[in-house]
Amino acid sequence: MKTYFGSYRVSRQHEYTDCSVLISEKKISIGYKEPAHKVVHWLIKDVDVSFLPGSQQTRIFLKEELSGGAELLINGSAAKEYIEEVHTEINKPWRQKKTTKEWGRGLFLLSGIAGALVILYFLLVPWMAEKMASRVSISTEQDIGNSVYDALGLKAREDSAKSLLLTEFFAAMDIPTKYAVRVTVVNDNVFNAFALPGGRIVVYAALLNKIKTYPELAALLSHEFIHVNNQHTTRSIFRRMGSRVFISLLFGRMGAVSAVLIDQADNLRSLKFSRKLEKEADVKGVELLMERKIDPSGFSDLFTNLKQNAPAAYMPEVLGSHPDIDARIEYIRKLSSGTVSEDNFHLKDIFEKIKSNGTSAAY
Repeated sequence: MKTYFGSYRVSRQHEYTDCSVLISEKKISIGYKEPAHKVVHWLIKDVDVSFLPGSQQTRIFLKEELSGGAELLINGSAAKEYIEEVHTEINKPWRQKKTTKEWGRGLFLLSGIAGALVILYFLLVPWMAEKMASRVSISTEQDIGNSVYDALGLKAREDSAKSLLLTEFFAAMDIPTKYAVRVTVVNDNVFNAFALPGGRIVVYAALLNKIKTYPELAALLSHEFIHVNNQHTTRSIFRRMGSRVFISLLFGRMGAVSAVLIDQADNLRSLKFSRKLEKEADVKGVELLMERKIDPSGFSDLFTNLKQNAPAAYMPEVLGSHPDIDARIEYIRKLSSGTVSEDNFHLKDIFEKIKSNGTSAAY
């Protein structure tokens, strides 16, 4: 019996929602809370499984005549390998099976009881962890963000000159916030940018070098800022780390939290947000630009630019969590239709300094 976190959609007409997954020798149980708390069960014999190299996810779906488009995605290949082992075991002659039928019936009963408890646990603890995330202090968020950043080992590749300029650029956008936002540029050939709890935004030089205009840069930073300001990253980390972070914070053990985050740093690097949170970051980010009369077409330009230039095997966080990029560009254009923008010569001047500072070649 194995447990995982994943993303589940009821049909092709529905969006994916976060879920907890229990895979036993007979069935797959999927628990989710949006739009309502519910648990569904799939028999192992009724599912097909494949691995998606591009997103590094296991795709599990009901066979065509049963599916209606229902689909389950789990990060990594471990779930695929386990299901294939179960399929192999199911198809063996009964004499070759690992357990007798009587033992199997007893195990199935125990698995059902344990499964119900596990699903309840995985639904309850993430919910409690998210609730605690919304009440955590700014200083604790900063400690968490710094722990993750240090664990990623990025400090040695920081471009301090461009980091200061990007932080100055964000400050010049004049966005009120309770966080001390710092933008760090990392010299690496990775098309990515991401936000950490407490106010740190990381932009890789390879992505920065592709940005052509100051509205594009403003779009990128406003998107990542919403992840910080609305605690998307904090809530997602708490949910992903589950009971370990929750229990440690409950008893005020920040050191234990840091140890968990350091151990999970590589996984947190590729932390993905739900469609709902990505759209919120887009919409609120566009609103920030419109309020400051910065051309909101910077968003569509940014997405188009990155879609064309990012390597096929890897899409940046700002794109990769949302598969329908064209639809995303379209709703941004509709939202910003009729907006009057003005040249912001201060931002333009800082942007030109960033670009004239040279293309980083330290990677």
